[in-house]
Amino acid sequence: MKLILLVLLSLLTACDAQPGVAVSREVADGVVQIGRIAHPRITESSGIVVSRKDPAVFWTHNDGGGKRQVLYAMTRTGEPLGEFRVTGAVLDDWEDIAIDADGHLFFADTGNNDAKHQRIAVHQVNEPDLKSNSNGLVAVTRTWNLTYPNKPFDCEALVVCGKTGYLISKVFKDERAGLFRFSLTNAAATQVLEAIGELRIESPVTGADLSADGKLLGIVAKNGAYVYRVDGDLSRVTKGKPFQAKFRHEHIEACTFVPEGLLATAESREIYLFTDEAFRTGPPKKK
Repeated sequence: MKLILLVLLSLLTACDAQPGVAVSREVADGVVQIGRIAHPRITESSGIVVSRKDPAVFWTHNDGGGKRQVLYAMTRTGEPLGEFRVTGAVLDDWEDIAIDADGHLFFADTGNNDAKHQRIAVHQVNEPDLKSNSNGLVAVTRTWNLTYPNKPFDCEALVVCGKTGYLISKVFKDERAGLFRFSLTNAAATQVLEAIGELRIESPVTGADLSADGKLLGIVAKNGAYVYRVDGDLSRVTKGKPFQAKFRHEHIEACTFVPEGLLATAESREIYLFTDEAFRTGPPKKK
């Protein structure tokens, strides 16, 4: 009976937060729900990144591809700002999005649930301008075709650091996530991913982001959020222990840094903020 009451309470609480409306509800220690995604077609937010041009713009997309390969812009509380159909490539299983300092967005077509794909891809586009790009299209300008160094694996996390892209594997049964990299300057038709090592994370990784200054790597998984101090060297994650904010949520899929912490979205539309000091990229909290 107690369990039933708790489930009903959680459902009622979730319904209280209207899509696209800012809320401030603490759902766990150091975790605040700040909004809900309003756009009716964003049904499985699988990746998110904040614009480097305008910190009020957040880019997200659905899990999957084909008819669902649309790039959406929204506010941090989930209000829609615009949308762009992706052309120039067919995405099979779009799982994450990353950004660099030169005005590029990167799309991770890296989902591989049943390990049936021998090749995956990462695509680059120029970040759209919400004011001037009125045709509703964004074109792929470059593609990196990738193969696995060993057996295929599922992947839902992509970050870009300088001229290198990094993927983090999604594993199950208490296996540790793996870190892999590829060169963004390599002109080869296909690259083999380079295995860097394992992370001390044993929960399925569903999203990642690198802070704009390259100092912090944020990761979300089924059991919460993690942050590593990398200072521009992502190989550090294979040696260090991350800070973890525990928050069990089966549908958290994406994250991006904001000054106050690590913002995360769930496929169930909630938008969360992990507020522990370790996640903050802005000035320290006033005591």
